[in-house]
Amino acid sequence: MKKIIIFLAALLCTATVAKAEFLGGFIYNGATTPGGGYTSVAPTKQGTSTCKNIWYIVTVGDCSVRTAMKNGGIRTLSGYDVHRENILGFQTITVKAWGN
Repeated sequence: MKKIIIFLAALLCTATVAKAEFLGGFIYNGATTPGGGYTSVAPTKQGTSTCKNIWYIVTVGDCSVRTAMKNGGIRTLSGYDVHRENILGFQTITVKAWGN
């Protein structure tokens, strides 16, 4: 009985530690998660980068923050967010970066 309680406690600890970038929703997911790099400087430019994923097997495109900065002509990053839209395993990941 003691082993079962320890096993369930360990399972509960690992189940509650989930990263925001791996949100569920295989049928539909339309979540925006915070990326980071937030500053109090007012941004004047915005850039995006996009990649597509099929059933977590094949991913094409470049959805990096660096590419979003390049596409928006941003030299100093103020912050970025990551938007994921998943419909039946076909996922589109868009990174929106803003800065000056």
